[in-house]
Amino acid sequence: MSVQLSEKQREIVEQPLNGSIQILASAGSGKTRVLTERIRFILGKVKKDGVIALTFTNKAAAEMKERLTSGTYDENRIWVGTIHSVAQRILEQYGHTIGLPSNVQIFERDKDRMEVFLEALRADGVDIDDYLNVDDPKEKKSRERNLQNYMDGFSTIKREMLSEEEASERFSENPDVWRIYNDYQNALLNSRGIDYDDILRYAHRILLTQTWVGDLYRAKYSHICVDEAQDLNRLQYEFVRALAGSEDSNIMMVGDPDQMIYGFNGSSSLYLCESFVADYTPKTFLLTENYRSSRAVIRAANRLRPGTQKETEFALEGSVQLAHFPSEEEEANWVLFHIQRLTELKEHPEIEGYISVDNMVVIARNRFVFSKLETALKEQGTEYTVKVGEREKLPESLFGQVLDCAIRVKLNPNDWVIGKKLCQLLGIPTPPVWGGSELLSQFQKGYCSNSNGSMVNLIGDLLSAVENMALENPNILHFEKQFAEKLGKLATAGPDEESKLEYGRSLIELQEFSDRWTRFRKLGLGNSLSSFRNAIALGKLNLDVSETGLTLSTVHAMKGLEKDIVFLIGFCDGTFPDYRADTIAKLNEERNAAFVAVPRARRWLFISYPLSRMMPWGSSRPQQPSRFIQEMDLS
Repeated sequence: MSVQLSEKQREIVEQPLNGSIQILASAGSGKTRVLTERIRFILGKVKKDGVIALTFTNKAAAEMKERLTSGTYDENRIWVGTIHSVAQRILEQYGHTIGLPSNVQIFERDKDRMEVFLEALRADGVDIDDYLNVDDPKEKKSRERNLQNYMDGFSTIKREMLSEEEASERFSENPDVWRIYNDYQNALLNSRGIDYDDILRYAHRILLTQTWVGDLYRAKYSHICVDEAQDLNRLQYEFVRALAGSEDSNIMMVGDPDQMIYGFNGSSSLYLCESFVADYTPKTFLLTENYRSSRAVIRAANRLRPGTQKETEFALEGSVQLAHFPSEEEEANWVLFHIQRLTELKEHPEIEGYISVDNMVVIARNRFVFSKLETALKEQGTEYTVKVGEREKLPESLFGQVLDCAIRVKLNPNDWVIGKKLCQLLGIPTPPVWGGSELLSQFQKGYCSNSNGSMVNLIGDLLSAVENMALENPNILHFEKQFAEKLGKLATAGPDEESKLEYGRSLIELQEFSDRWTRFRKLGLGNSLSSFRNAIALGKLNLDVSETGLTLSTVHAMKGLEKDIVFLIGFCDGTFPDYRADTIAKLNEERNAAFVAVPRARRWLFISYPLSRMMPWGSSRPQQPSRFIQEMDLS
């Protein structure tokens, strides 16, 4: 399949195979096309060597893999995945080499991480409030706030790879931070668990201390390509370095420093622009031609980041319009009026195909800005979708919650956090000791002996089925068929409407569970229950949400995507830029976010803001237009 490339793009794609490459590519410049075509070029030039392509989201990985495998190349030579998913595979295969327990579980939910830590402290008879420096032991929120601060601090220590001395200096207001951090790590490991940041931390340790592991990967994969490299934090960058193995490695990093918007995760464009250059002396290329957006949109983006984008001779004129309104309600009504007017227009020379909500999106700095618009959409009966991240969707039915917890307890009987949740769901006392075999059978006996009825029989059978489920190659399809039949009968014979709805919801979540297993096997991610559970934790098995109706999206969720028509709402100081942007670095990151938002529009951009907003405490507050409006020279 022939792909059209510009002269500059083709020069990059056809560079010699030996040596590293840095591509600084602005929005709409075709960086993903260049990256995938470069990989295709490499695979066409060598007979055996493979390529690892690292992305930041599962969706980006899936799209890249689809592009790459649409040709004639062997999928076994292309390993496309998120940085965390690649690191997780290293952990699963070689975690034992650094003393990690087998079938280690990922505590991906913040509340689970907190509870693991608290439970370990309780087991040691520690006064938690005194230990955590809680300022008001009577106030529950005080403990939660302090604990969340510790969790955020632990993530900072891991992502920035801080030593004890560095951590003590960073958190100088808390001289016990390093000791508490180590207590937290021990609590995780004693529960045979790790958190999300540990995935990279331990994989990095394996590559550094077990050099033969890295040699195995490099023998198969001679090139590494990193997309969105401006969003790397220190731990991610060092993991890539360890995976590459030497200064002579063939690494290609693609990114745009002006689109670095994940500073809250420790990300910095310095790893792309300075560390990579110092470590690998790559050949550098600039891609500034915007092939996606109209001239009006490109001009607005260039005023935020001067000289970052070039208009192409093929670009249409397009438009950028600014409007303000007395209130958020009137701003929302204006958006809906324009959407209706544009869809009634049906066609326009600058829009390819029919104009519909499918080629529109409403973007805001954060989720809360959509409140009045969502209310208006509901009142009109207009269908809409809010674009969310890749976090695991939690089950809602009792059946679904018990299934989720039971599998996690089966995999890790020492997981008292999930075990306690399961006991609460079942209404039974927690056991005095965790661990050992047949824990689910004990729970089943305790549950069934204290209750009766159709739901009790169902949940009892579920616990028994999970207890007997094979750890390797479990027969999930048989499991799904068995319980779909049970739930179908219960839903039909339900004594009331509420029971029928509960059984119906259970059926849906059972089907989702089975579909995830099918997707897990189809993607070739493994065949064990443990690998399946970890794939869920990493968001690898989330199905793409059907974006029916109008799409509402935060800036971060919309990154890398675009629509013909974009409404950018709530463009006020304090919201965009965020009120917490109180340093030059934070304000610069907010400007990057605005720079990301603007060229999401291919053709038309509508920017709006209210002159007053209703605050959470119930009073109205005057608003000022975003300072970025003046920077874009809009009026």
